Amino acid sequence: MNTLLWIAAGALLGMLEGAGGAVAGAALGGMIASLRKDRHRTLDQHDTRLRQLEHEVATLRSQLDAAGGAHPVGKTANIGTETPENEVIAAAAPPLPEASSALDEAHQIPAASKPAPHQRAAATIDTEMAFTAADAQVVSPDSGQRLATPPQSPGNHPVSGEEERSFDLDPIYRRCRDWLFGGNTLVRVGLLVLFFGLAFLARYAIEHTTLSPALRLSGIAVFGLALGAIGWHLRERRRSYALSLQGGAIAILYLSAFAALRLYALLPASTAFALMLAMVMVAAILAVRQDAAALAVIATAGGFAAPILASTGTGSHVQLFTYYALLNTGILALAWLKAWRGLNLTGFVFTFAIGLSWGAQFYAPTHFSTTEPFLILFFLMYVAATVAYAWRQAPRLRDPVDGTLTFGVPVVGFGLQAALVYEMPYALAWSAGAVGLFYLALAAALQRLQRPALSLLTGSFIALGIIFLTLALPLAFDGRWSAAAWALEGAGLWWIGLRQQRRLAAAAGLLLQLGAAMLFAADLAFHPGLRQPPVLNSALLGTVLIAAAAFFSAGLAARLESTRPRLRTAAHALLAWAWLWWLGGALAEIDAHLNTGLQPAASLLLFALSGALACKLGERLQWPSLRVAGLLPLAGMLLALVETVGYAVPPTANLGGLAWGVGIAAHLYCARGLTFSRLERNLVTLAHAAGVWVLAFALSQEAGLRLTHLALGQGWVDAGYGLAPGLLLAALLWAGRGQGQRSAQWHTVYRLWGAAPLAAALTLWAIMVQFAGKGSAQPWSYLPLLNPLDVAVIATLAIVHTWLRTSTDILARTFTTMVRLQAMLGAAAFIAFNGLLLRAIHHLGGIDWALDRLLSAPLTQATLSLSWAALGLAMMLFAGRRVSRPLWLAGAGLMAAVVIKLFTVDMAASGALARIVSFIGAGLVLLLVGYFSPLPPRQAPATTGPASQTEDEA
Repeated sequence: MNTLLWIAAGALLGMLEGAGGAVAGAALGGMIASLRKDRHRTLDQHDTRLRQLEHEVATLRSQLDAAGGAHPVGKTANIGTETPENEVIAAAAPPLPEASSALDEAHQIPAASKPAPHQRAAATIDTEMAFTAADAQVVSPDSGQRLATPPQSPGNHPVSGEEERSFDLDPIYRRCRDWLFGGNTLVRVGLLVLFFGLAFLARYAIEHTTLSPALRLSGIAVFGLALGAIGWHLRERRRSYALSLQGGAIAILYLSAFAALRLYALLPASTAFALMLAMVMVAAILAVRQDAAALAVIATAGGFAAPILASTGTGSHVQLFTYYALLNTGILALAWLKAWRGLNLTGFVFTFAIGLSWGAQFYAPTHFSTTEPFLILFFLMYVAATVAYAWRQAPRLRDPVDGTLTFGVPVVGFGLQAALVYEMPYALAWSAGAVGLFYLALAAALQRLQRPALSLLTGSFIALGIIFLTLALPLAFDGRWSAAAWALEGAGLWWIGLRQQRRLAAAAGLLLQLGAAMLFAADLAFHPGLRQPPVLNSALLGTVLIAAAAFFSAGLAARLESTRPRLRTAAHALLAWAWLWWLGGALAEIDAHLNTGLQPAASLLLFALSGALACKLGERLQWPSLRVAGLLPLAGMLLALVETVGYAVPPTANLGGLAWGVGIAAHLYCARGLTFSRLERNLVTLAHAAGVWVLAFALSQEAGLRLTHLALGQGWVDAGYGLAPGLLLAALLWAGRGQGQRSAQWHTVYRLWGAAPLAAALTLWAIMVQFAGKGSAQPWSYLPLLNPLDVAVIATLAIVHTWLRTSTDILARTFTTMVRLQAMLGAAAFIAFNGLLLRAIHHLGGIDWALDRLLSAPLTQATLSLSWAALGLAMMLFAGRRVSRPLWLAGAGLMAAVVIKLFTVDMAASGALARIVSFIGAGLVLLLVGYFSPLPPRQAPATTGPASQTEDEA
């Protein structure tokens, strides 16, 4: 928050000089905030070194005392006491020479060889640095490398990993407050004010004085030299003050040289730039020699701000960018020597911000040949600075990657490149390809060095190379690059945020992907013509890139969810988001380019292949959540089935046979992998069973619709709708016979949850088809029991009965009694039997196919009575042979119904021959039943004796 305040304050001051001044002021404000952070980190490190030195001296003294050879020493400072910085230094300084003396005595150094007091003080300083270097490093148990101990502020407890990763504005606010009200506040503010004042003085002198330009600039330059000389003189006594003066002096000299070149032409261009190059080298030497990052940043910022403040709005951009190239050369030279992140960021912000400001105001296509080389040069310079920072930075617990430059340079540079080549066909695509190849080549070169400090940077470059190479495809066919680029960059930001455990970076990566998707969707809505040519169009390729970014992000989160449970929800949401974009974009492409007949097959192939590939990758990558996509083949079959039913075409039409073959194979492959996914057991069971249901419905539609298009009677069509799924049930029964131990776990699933709904549907079909039509068998003649519909109904009910009989052990676990299921199947068979009789009477008796006319005919009633009696007789005879009391009672009930029907219905047909036949036939049947099939006995309990059985027979 306070960094933003610094940037805002700098921008407000710079607005006095226009837009360029606002940019320079904002960059300067951000630079100051960054410098304060670096300064306090350095002070904390110094405090830590002093505490470690005191602890080491106390340890050595205790060891000497224990050995009996302790040298009398004076009073030391209290270790661990929280004192101000000056008091700690003052208290810690006196014991050091005495400790050195104790060390000398312990090693028995002769008195003649002992150094003088002033030499001993110098030796003490060396000892202090040795102790500090030794204690400031620890050995990593994993790699064996020495890692720098993280600094701790005096008096503060060590910061835990969770606290370090949390984003808290309070420490930033306290640092800025301490810096603002510290001892050098007036010096820093005074230098800033003085610099701006000299710039304004130069402009005022131009407009209102009669002094020669050479004299004016000479005076300003002399003042700058004097300021620098004073700073150099005070470098030992007042380091911070001296560095501030030196930085201000270098900035003033920058201003003088640039004014002599641009405003008055007092110096030729070669001489002026030679002077500026010399000042860059002097500033670099001073910064390196004094180990002063602040001096380097101040000098660099002054050099960047000089042409902005002294500008009159005229001049050549080539000279401006050449001047900035010299400044960046100095920054790059320092980057190879020092890991000064603030210096790199200062140059990056100034270079590209000023370049962007110039381009927005003055760029024209005619400037391309003189602008493009500078953009490439600046891009390469700051990529090199990124590598240099990671090379020089000592390994820490967090990998040393300058994320701002790593991802900021390609994003900003590619954005500026897009503006430069806006009117050039395919230029942006070639640019993306070149950047991608550059990053991959650089990553390969860094990989060969095998430096642990560069591992994360190498991974970042590989990710950027892949991103830009992938981005080149849609750019080659369409100029809209921003949405896809944002999605891919968001994935990279999400990766670096998870790798470095930075929540803000990770959240920014997710928001960037969401914003990219929304922008892309809006663009598709307003430009529906983006889907040309097929497949290789920006709409589909952009959708694929957004989905790929989401898949990559979901995979990263899934890999870390075991150690960070909070990422599990994010991983699932990202995976669902990725599938939404992948499947949605592909379905939209199918709808745009394929005719209606081919769309079901194409959709099924899309879902089946996507699910199979996801299951394979989920198994190889050990990603259980990805294997949930094993449901996609089933979803594809269901989608294709709904579409074909709506179009009234067979599922295998229009390449549907190929699609369904692939879909079934993919479903069987993925169903095995669902066991190892994150789905609950009940959902996995449902997926297996649903595959049977969908396939049964597809077979029913295939057979029925295929027969519909042939010149056959309706009986053939009705038979096809029921017999095809009946054969599937028979196949399940046959496959379950030889099951092994490996498939035993799914025996219950397919026999119960897969087959039970299918058996119920077939039973319902056997009932409903009796009311559908007269069952024409054309072109064949109608024969009872030997026509297509009767054969299909009888075969289907027989298959259902076989399933019911062979699955008793499984069904008994779910249903309390099997009698109810058997009774339901018997009722369905009785209805189908009556339908068979009515169709036979219609075709053979010549009675119209109308229920009221059929039932009013005497022939129908006589046929029903005799058939019911015969059926009842058969049931009772079979029950007597099987000793089945329930079946015998069912037959007896049917016989009772025949008797009631004779006296209530058939009696009305007085004098008719049919009535006579009905009564005689039914009577004979009853006599036969009473003789051949008496009532079977109840199944008596184990304790029941023969007397009880005899009583039941009586």
